[in-house]
Amino acid sequence: MRDDLERAAAVRDAARAGTWSGTTRGAAPGHVQCNVVILPAADAEGFAGWCARNPAVAPLLARSEPGDPRLPALGEIDLRTDLPAYRRFADGVFVEQLDDLAGWWTDDLVGLAFGCSFSLEDALADAGVDLAYARRGFGGATYVTNRETAPHAGFGGPTVVSMRPLSPADAELAVAVSRRYPQLHGQPIHVGDPAQIGVDLDRPLDQLGAVDVADGEVPVFWACGVTTQLALERARPARAFTHVSARMLVCDLRIDELAVAA
Repeated sequence: MRDDLERAAAVRDAARAGTWSGTTRGAAPGHVQCNVVILPAADAEGFAGWCARNPAVAPLLARSEPGDPRLPALGEIDLRTDLPAYRRFADGVFVEQLDDLAGWWTDDLVGLAFGCSFSLEDALADAGVDLAYARRGFGGATYVTNRETAPHAGFGGPTVVSMRPLSPADAELAVAVSRRYPQLHGQPIHVGDPAQIGVDLDRPLDQLGAVDVADGEVPVFWACGVTTQLALERARPARAFTHVSARMLVCDLRIDELAVAA
């Protein structure tokens, strides 16, 4: 257990030092990884209300106090430095990628952290779901769907999904397993024909490796935390910061602590 905690802390240490590059997928197995959104307190309240209306999209795990960069419920974390990279938005428009927020942090900022499907992958693998796509070098892809989120306080927009191809039997098992982890996006929102949710598999929003659905596999779609960034674009807060896709906040919290009864 101590070694596990040290691995999670080591990822954050590397992020803080600016030496972590690339995805955090597979980093510190067994530990929760989080999407992050940081907003001024005046905007964070409305955004948190939107999250509450869309729990599969933005399953909130922790929220900081205004001006406090710590998230003690998730570990010894400093939101200013402990993500591998950040995105900065102004009036809802992405402006630039940042290494840290040391020069941008103000005493009104509130951080919100959400469960991530990278963590769900760990739970699926532990339950015996065959993640064959990972052995082929495909780490997932995200897509914008035709399903709108429930709007609140100006926040809204389409749902973004992450796709993972599985055999029909593994897809069935994945549905059952992921239902036990509502704070990691829960069960898929769709299995099968992508066109039914407005998705073209050849047009991903983002991807980790070439999109690869092998013969005998079906695409499985989970709600994705990237949806929060589209909600920021819709609401246009003057200032906002997020994680960079696939570069998550690695926490001390263990995945098995989030499981609920089947």
